[in-house]
Amino acid sequence: MAVNKLAQTPLIVAHRGGKRWGPENSMAAFKKSLAAKVDGIELDIHVCKSGELVVIHDDTLERTTNGTGLVGDADWKTLSKLDAGTWYKPEFKDERLPLLEDVFDLVKGKLTINVEIKNCPSNYADIDTKLLALLEKYPYPDKIIISSFDHIILKKIHDQTTKYKLALLGDSAFYDLPAYAKTVGATAWNPDFDCVRPDTVKAAHDAGLQVNTWTVNSKEGWKKACALGVDAIITDDPEGLRDYLREAK
Repeated sequence: MAVNKLAQTPLIVAHRGGKRWGPENSMAAFKKSLAAKVDGIELDIHVCKSGELVVIHDDTLERTTNGTGLVGDADWKTLSKLDAGTWYKPEFKDERLPLLEDVFDLVKGKLTINVEIKNCPSNYADIDTKLLALLEKYPYPDKIIISSFDHIILKKIHDQTTKYKLALLGDSAFYDLPAYAKTVGATAWNPDFDCVRPDTVKAAHDAGLQVNTWTVNSKEGWKKACALGVDAIITDDPEGLRDYLREAK
């Protein structure tokens, strides 16, 4: 059966750089995203003991590296030597954890970077100021989205600058989303796909909020997301989504 033509083609955002084609949050994955010319990448940051912004999802090291313990308890000299690829596939044994500035140096405005601040359960007191200081050196503010489940940190950033788009992360349907987004200074909503319904998308769009949903990895999900009119689909499988959208046009 032919797929219905799309009323709106959503942007393709590679979740953690695209987990289907490389170790999550790795330079290898980000390079593949650039080569594939996706619209954006999503990544996660923590603060290590020596103060650098490290690109890694978990606040612990065990799942995606050969290290142990908390990211925040290790300095960059230690973290930079860890194997961050073998857990995914042996061919990625030379992958190392990247710093956020490494990703900025790679991307150079060629696609949008959604920087997710991982401030729960770890609470990095100065992660907002560190991020903003680094962003001041990145001359593509229109290619940055800052998102977090910690809406307190988003509000802190909004109080310091309105240069960057802020996105509310959530796995729930907000009561009066437009009003709540205003209190935080957010102009986008990044919801768990389970919370994306016709009424929630309409409420967001009526208020001028962009809807970027995660993590959608199946044709059935992509079809539903397109029908709901989301602005961007955050996926582990950017290549699969791109092929689907081409066929659906």
